[in-house]
Amino acid sequence: MGKTHPDPLVGLEPLDGRERIMDALLSRFSWPVEEEFMRDSFEVVTDPARKKHVILWPRENSREAPPFTRYLHEMGHALLAETAHQQFSRPFFVRGTDPAIRNTYSAVFDAALDWYVQELLMGIAPQIQGDDIDGRFRQTIRMLREGAALPGVEFTMDAGLALASFERLRGLAVKTQGRLHTVKEAFLHAAPDKPSLFTLQSLVRRLVEAFGAHTASLKREKGFEHWRITPLKRD
Repeated sequence: MGKTHPDPLVGLEPLDGRERIMDALLSRFSWPVEEEFMRDSFEVVTDPARKKHVILWPRENSREAPPFTRYLHEMGHALLAETAHQQFSRPFFVRGTDPAIRNTYSAVFDAALDWYVQELLMGIAPQIQGDDIDGRFRQTIRMLREGAALPGVEFTMDAGLALASFERLRGLAVKTQGRLHTVKEAFLHAAPDKPSLFTLQSLVRRLVEAFGAHTASLKREKGFEHWRITPLKRD
């Protein structure tokens, strides 16, 4: 890498602590990690064909400078994409997927991937990741108590992930019901410490089907597996 410890990272972690965490994370990569600067925004791109990762850094003094937690999170996606499957970097869909359907369930795929990424980061930066899980749990409980819960996909996924993550990390279960309970239990039944295409497909399918209209499966297209969302069959 041209610049192992980039300056643009924003966060409260002391610099030496951040460097130790970054060293521990980077040591797990087998593929080269390259960097490009003066880009419009921060992004980590995994190229499985060339077997490499590229970190795109925004221009100096840009408002797009990423928090340290986001850097860790995106690098976690990249590491899982290298060690498990490309679908762990971001979801890829079969050609012709309806954009409206894809957008409807985007929060499902994001949350499913985050379930595995945060488990990975608990082994690398437990304090940072643990604080993040605690914070999202408190926010979710506050919103549920205030009656802010909406039946939409995004809130249900965020809340289900937050409650399941806190239960796994802290051992405290919150009583849930209905669709939120189904989503929370789907996470808890998926072993996040064993990331694979099989376990990811099983989790995504259960999460999508929780909303009662569609299911999700993987179909091989252009050399690797892509997501296909189809209507649930009715008896």
